[in-house]
Amino acid sequence: GKSITMKRRRVKLSIIDGVAMVLLDRPEVLNALDQQMWEELVNVFRSATNDPKVRVVIISGIGRGFCVGADLKEVAWRGESQIQSRRRIEHNNQQLAREMIGAPMPIIAAINGYALGGGVEIALAADLRIASAEARLGFPETTIGRFISGGASLMLPRAVGIAWAKRLIYTGEHIDAAKALTIGLVEEVTAPETLTERAVELAKTIANNAPVSIALAKKVLNRVSVGDLETALAFETEALLATYSTDDNEQGVAAFSRGERAKFSGK
Repeated sequence: GKSITMKRRRVKLSIIDGVAMVLLDRPEVLNALDQQMWEELVNVFRSATNDPKVRVVIISGIGRGFCVGADLKEVAWRGESQIQSRRRIEHNNQQLAREMIGAPMPIIAAINGYALGGGVEIALAADLRIASAEARLGFPETTIGRFISGGASLMLPRAVGIAWAKRLIYTGEHIDAAKALTIGLVEEVTAPETLTERAVELAKTIANNAPVSIALAKKVLNRVSVGDLETALAFETEALLATYSTDDNEQGVAAFSRGERAKFSGK
C-alpha cells in the first residue's frame, strides 16, 4: 500500500493500508512531553480523524520509553498565571484526551517501554493497550506534588477498578507488564520484538471490519462508559492547578530533577 509520511519534529506519522502509525520521537528523554510534542500529538489525531483512509491508529514510542509524561525540565508553569496554566492544560492534556476518545477510529497503544503519568494517560485514552514485556507503568504525580490529568480519574478506574486506581496514584509505584495485565491496565503482553507486529495484526483485523459499525461501537461504548469525561477533565484541571501553587510541587519537581526523593510538608 501507499505510505504517506508527514514531517514533524517530535511525532512521526505514517499510513499504510488504512493503519496509521504514530510514533513518539524524543528517545533521548524517553519521549517526555514538551509543549511542541503536545501540539503535534493533538494535530496528528485531528488529521487522522479527518482522513477517510485511516481505519485504525497505533501509537507507540521510539527507543526505550513509550512516554514518561510531562517534561519537567520545561518550566512554563513556573511563570504562568492561573489563566495561562488553565489554557495550557486545556490545550494539551485535555485536548489530546478529547481528540483520542472522540476520534471515530479505534486507537491501539503499543506500550514499548516506560509509560509514566501523562504516558499512561495517553495509553488510557486509546481503545486498546498491548504492552511489551519490558514495559513499566506508573503515576508518579504524587511523588512530585502534582496531579493526574488527561481523563485518568475516569479512565483508570474504568480499566482497573477504583482500588487499584487509588493504589497506583497514592503510591506512585511502577508496575511491570505482567502486573498491568493482571489488573486490566493492558489486555495483552508480548515479547518486545513482536510488539509492533502484534499491534499491526490486531489493527488489520479491526480495519477489515465495517468502518461504520466500528465507529458507532466506539461512540456508543464511550458514551455509555465514559460519558462524564468532561466532568472528569474539569475536576482534574482544578486539582492540578491547585498543586501548582504549593511548596510541595516546587520541592517535588526540584528534587526529581536532582534524582532525589522530596520531603513534603503538606504546604
